[in-house]
Order: sequence, then C-alpha cells, then structure tokens
Amino acid sequence: MDINFFYDRSKPKKEKEQSYGRLAVQQRMRLAMAFLHPLRPVIAESWLGKGQGNRSKAFGQALKALMQEAMDGYYPDQRIAAERVLISTGLLPAMHVEDVVCDDRMLEVYFSGESTPMASGTDEAVLVVYSPEIGIAGRNTDVFFRKDGHIRLKIPAQLQGQPFHAYLFMHNSKKKQFSRSVYLGQLTG
Repeated sequence: MDINFFYDRSKPKKEKEQSYGRLAVQQRMRLAMAFLHPLRPVIAESWLGKGQGNRSKAFGQALKALMQEAMDGYYPDQRIAAERVLISTGLLPAMHVEDVVCDDRMLEVYFSGESTPMASGTDEAVLVVYSPEIGIAGRNTDVFFRKDGHIRLKIPAQLQGQPFHAYLFMHNSKKKQFSRSVYLGQLTG
C-alpha cells in the first residue's frame, strides 16, 4: 500500500525554542570562528602538526583549543580571553620576552636568544599583530632568528592608532616544528 504525503509549503515552519545549552554552544562557536578567521593562514601553518598535515584539521584543532581554554563568561555574556589564545603550538621551546617597545609605526620585541639542545639559534621568530574588532591581522615578512634576540614589525596602516593584540612564536628553518605562542599584550600603535 502506497501512501502519498502532501506538504503545504506556504505554511510557516514551527519554530523550536532553542535550549540554553545549544544557544551557549552556538555563541561560543561564532565567537571562536570570528576571532580565528583572520588568523587562518598563520594557524594553518603553525598548527599543521596537530592537524596531521591537513590545513582544515589544523584550524579545527586551534578552534577546539580556543573554545576549551580561552573562553570566559556564561551565555549570553561570553567573551574570548586573548591572552589564553594559542596562535601556534608545538614542542619547540618558546623564548623569554624581555621587552616590548611599541610606537605609532613600529613594534619591536626583545627576547632571550639563547640556544638549547631543543632550540637552535637559526629558529625563526614570527610576530603577529591582530585586531579582532576590525578583523585585520599582520605578521612580519622579514626574517629574524632566535640568535638575534629581537624582532621588528612595521605596524600595518589599518592598525595604526588602533588597539591590537600581539603574539610571538618560533619555528625551525624547515617550518616543521613550532613553539607555543607567547601573548605580548594589548598594545596601541
């Protein structure tokens, strides 16, 4: 026996009331995606080991870490704690930041440049500046090494006079090993 079903498409669907838990998870996901999206190229590179060589898996792992470690508050007042966000992660030893100097056009960071058995003097430093409010991120294009003990970045024009977050991390010359990112603070260029 065949049964035919007919639907009235002009009749609006019944709206299900969303549960508190579902709304909280949706808000966390929206916040995390909006925060990480401008950083996607950096994250795809620096989380590649955690993503088993797959760029989208790498982004997913960074998203998961942000949602587990860097979310504050309860629905509907959730926010991201930028100081706990990991732009990169890995086993390479991070550096000890000694000083951060920021003026209207240039950001310069001084750090310990010592080599250890796990850290080579030829490890490259990466400085990332990011404003989630305007969705602009930038990174250094010049190469600075661990042995240099400092890194310099010309602040992008869009971030000059704006508050931004700054992160620093290292990677080896083959870009296969990365350090955990170090949060430098919220600065104004």
